[in-house]
Amino acid sequence: MKARLRLAFDPTSLGLFRADLIILVLLLVFTSLIAYASGQLVDSVILQDYTEDVWFGSDIERVFSNMSSRTAPNFRAKVHPLFSLLAFPLVKVVRAIARTTPATAVMILVAGTTAAWVGLLFVTLRLMGCRRFDATVFSVLALSSAALIFWTTVPETYLFGSLSMLAALFLVALSQTTVLPIWSYILMSAFTLSITTTNWMVGIAATVISHTWKRTIAITGIALAIVVVLWGVQSRIFPGTTFITDLSEETNYLLPKTSGGSIRVLLGFIFHPMIVPALQVIPSNRNQIEWPLLSVQQSFPGSGGIWGMIAVLLWTALLIFGVLACWQVRKNRKLSFVIGVGLLGQLALHLVYGEETFLYAIHLIPFLILMCAMATLTRWRTIVLGLAIPLIVFAGLNNGNQFFLATEFLKHRGSLREQIPILRSNMPTIQVPLGAIVLGSPLHSTDPSS
Repeated sequence: MKARLRLAFDPTSLGLFRADLIILVLLLVFTSLIAYASGQLVDSVILQDYTEDVWFGSDIERVFSNMSSRTAPNFRAKVHPLFSLLAFPLVKVVRAIARTTPATAVMILVAGTTAAWVGLLFVTLRLMGCRRFDATVFSVLALSSAALIFWTTVPETYLFGSLSMLAALFLVALSQTTVLPIWSYILMSAFTLSITTTNWMVGIAATVISHTWKRTIAITGIALAIVVVLWGVQSRIFPGTTFITDLSEETNYLLPKTSGGSIRVLLGFIFHPMIVPALQVIPSNRNQIEWPLLSVQQSFPGSGGIWGMIAVLLWTALLIFGVLACWQVRKNRKLSFVIGVGLLGQLALHLVYGEETFLYAIHLIPFLILMCAMATLTRWRTIVLGLAIPLIVFAGLNNGNQFFLATEFLKHRGSLREQIPILRSNMPTIQVPLGAIVLGSPLHSTDPSS
């Protein structure tokens, strides 16, 4: 296995290397085009302040402003320390090259980042020992997931945060066959901290597994120092930049009743990143009666329809094989450790923090995909591929349909104000199935005669 792995990434073995390179290029091109085209389906109204939180609790308008305007308030730098410093110059470069609007430049950057994410996933799968065909299958499976379909089509920090954690997983996979320099761990650790502070747990875990405690403390300390220094540079460029220690606002998201409790969080953690359930329309928590919010927090896995039900069954079986494989595949002990720490750490975090678990779906999907792909290295490979390939189809159908409903919700926002008058009452717990609204059921029709 190790010999084949080295050959696959050995430039002197041109036949095998060229095959990997061709697949990688195809994935990059296909992903970037699909991500950009899908992003065009999302109504631009989502970039307005009055639609904040509408897309599953996300702050799309704020993130878009931080990516495209130097003078935009940067008050969320306390949890996304260097996001503006990293994203804003890239958007400026795209605008200069493409000579396009800020909105288009941001979506080009998001599409390019999505392609980089999928490409890095493919390379990581190959490094951990997956055959070329298997790595391609699981890369495409990631593309069909709800996490990528819903969170690579809008400007948000979570795609970039997910990329930083995937970079850490890539480094761990590479370290299993190659001795890596200290600076690579320092950069990786700083990167995981720079986008979202809680993602640093993965950077630290990736360092711990390959170094002594003394060296880990040194690497972690240097990474923190780099981020703090760069934060100082950022605060000079972007007004209103808050410091990492200013976390008073975050207490508002601790153990919120709207999360539905630990069972809802656990179901959302396991299933929603791959298969989005039936979308719900709930009242705005900002007293925006005319703009209710999209949510899946209270939806049961597989409730999106028959395709979703089948996908949930396939995904459940795949996860079981993945968990077993992480215990059995000895050559990936380091990677299995970091995957476990990442999943358990994120679960512990979201059991107490956050209202909409689906908001963090793309943070979770790289760990889940790599864990499941680990099972292709066992005697269950044929069964695992027999689960993964149809899952691509059924998850893709389910997620694509739900994404269509979400985009239609944005496009037909005017008529929706009359279609859901029940949301004007003081009953914050009422939820209306989005499918019924978009498809114009008699209960929510605007036709006076209905």
